[in-house]
Amino acid sequence: MKSGEIAYEILSVRDFGIGMRRRNVKVQLLDYSPSRDQLMKITEIIWKEHGQDVEELTTVFYLPGMDPKSVAYAFGGCMKGKGCYVDI
Repeated sequence: MKSGEIAYEILSVRDFGIGMRRRNVKVQLLDYSPSRDQLMKITEIIWKEHGQDVEELTTVFYLPGMDPKSVAYAFGGCMKGKGCYVDI
């Protein structure tokens, strides 16, 4: 998939939570130097496409070559009624 100038691949989507439904999306970036704005755009696109049936969606970003079972490069997320964020 592409968001503006940055390509990415969704590695997994996992739902969890009982009282408050949440979704975790692991994202493999195909660019070594994404900007905060690019990560925010990807988070917003994934929220619109995959998060409308949950209260909160979290995106976990990995740079090319990073092990998705290890530490992430950045985190993003969106909550219903509260907007989106990205932390690098």
